[in-house]
Amino acid sequence: MDPSPPTMEPQVPGRMPRAGLLLLPLLLCFGPETVGSINPAALKKIVDHVNNNGGVNKQYAFATALPHATCSNPQDVATYLPMAQLADMRRKIGPFGALYNPPNGNIVAARPKTVITPRGNYTEHSEWRLLSGPNSLVAQLTARTYGQNSCLILFTFNSPCSSKCLREAGRSNIVNMTSAAFLAINNNFKAFVFQKIFDYDMKPEVTRQALLQAWHRLRHVPLLRCDNNGCQDCAPVDPRNNPCLAGKA
Repeated sequence: MDPSPPTMEPQVPGRMPRAGLLLLPLLLCFGPETVGSINPAALKKIVDHVNNNGGVNKQYAFATALPHATCSNPQDVATYLPMAQLADMRRKIGPFGALYNPPNGNIVAARPKTVITPRGNYTEHSEWRLLSGPNSLVAQLTARTYGQNSCLILFTFNSPCSSKCLREAGRSNIVNMTSAAFLAINNNFKAFVFQKIFDYDMKPEVTRQALLQAWHRLRHVPLLRCDNNGCQDCAPVDPRNNPCLAGKA
């Protein structure tokens, strides 16, 4: 009698098959999130569509959930991010401290906000305002729009700062909440994007090595820089040739 065919391991959502577990140590050797990402050219078109029609030329952040097909070939991006909605978003996020969280649609956005307390004032950064809390703006966006065939993009005008957003013991640390938002999504369908390096992190006292190490604390999502030079992957671990550090002394 012929032997029985080998039993296929069931694909349990959220569980990595054994082959993936064997491969994982090899992947980790190459730095953070090197395996796959949204096509950089497609990502650039999506980011430009939002920035050119709904963004402001100052610090803000947005998150958008789109179909896989749109993230691969964004010819129909205006179907899911219509010009009228982006124009409304631009009006709403003009003031410092503003939020954009419509009852429907595929995008949310935030500006930074000054918080006044008896012990002093501090600024809530826009990335933190999108990601924080169990009912965050990103959570609300994904609850109403995200499905099995969706991609998720988070954009911030300035890079997440090393002194607050990525400081390991900081009150405003976004590392864990970023992982929570992106962990379950395939790398080919997610991205964390910035346009320019945060002003403080351009100072010489923040070394290229220190800044890159801070960026690499972000796990479970590819980090890219999208500007006039296109979208560059920030995964390389050598600060001398990481394209996302362009312009940094």
